[in-house]
Amino acid sequence: MQCPVKAGKSGKCLSSAPSSIPLKAPHPVGTPASASTLREAPLNCPFCDEEIKDRATVCKHCGRDLLILRPVLDRFADIETRLVAVETALHTLSGHVDTVRTNSLPPAAGSGFGDFAAVRRMVGHFVALVALLLIAHWVIIGILDLNTLVLRLVSILIPLPFGLTGPRSLRATIGMAATASVAAVWGMLVITGAIDHVPVLPQGTRDWIETLEYVASIGLAYGSGRLVAEWWAARKSPAKAGHSLVYEMATLLARSSAPRNETKVHAKQRVEAIANWLNIMALMVTAACSIATGVGRFFH
Repeated sequence: MQCPVKAGKSGKCLSSAPSSIPLKAPHPVGTPASASTLREAPLNCPFCDEEIKDRATVCKHCGRDLLILRPVLDRFADIETRLVAVETALHTLSGHVDTVRTNSLPPAAGSGFGDFAAVRRMVGHFVALVALLLIAHWVIIGILDLNTLVLRLVSILIPLPFGLTGPRSLRATIGMAATASVAAVWGMLVITGAIDHVPVLPQGTRDWIETLEYVASIGLAYGSGRLVAEWWAARKSPAKAGHSLVYEMATLLARSSAPRNETKVHAKQRVEAIANWLNIMALMVTAACSIATGVGRFFH
């Protein structure tokens, strides 16, 4: 029988030559290659892309010698098997990491009163702020009998440090500022009524406006302290600024005015610049409103 394919100048027939190294067939990524799969599965010739047996040393279609490619294909198959093992290990490790991270996360902000320690800190924060404002009112008006302007200035200065160390979320900040200012002013009205033997509630529209302005002054002073804390935190660690309301507003503004083909680096720099200006403007407006509502009527 005539040999269909001869190798080189030697003329030796290669169609029935034994294979010292089995040719491994490719297998889908993610499926471990078993010994039976590598031995029996067909493969395609790397030269003509026709299907041949995995143990063939010469392609029956194009007559190319496949013996010299066996070590390379074996190496590729071995690397592929190792990659599959690494992918499996990484997937398992990722599942363990997600489980540990989920179990170790603290309660989400605004999740209610599940964190008793946080609620206790909030209550202590509230009581300390209201108590200091009431003590200042008692000392300035009841004992020293100073001008009301002094009380208004002190009532602006006291909430500032409490805002610096207060709750971080917008909802908690607004709630703390509103409740503390209302409670403090109500307590001051009660103290004034007890000392001067006058009605506790304001009498007339003008008194009500003056009272509401005083409440707004204390609340805005607290908010100014919170804005100072956020601005300082953003300067020290820009990565933490992404969770603030000002940063979210800056992101929306930056996206609405973004030029074409803007890179992510430039977009991030623009967002940080806008957030910085927004924070400064909000701080200035809040502080100005606090001063205007607190002591503005004394300069009319």
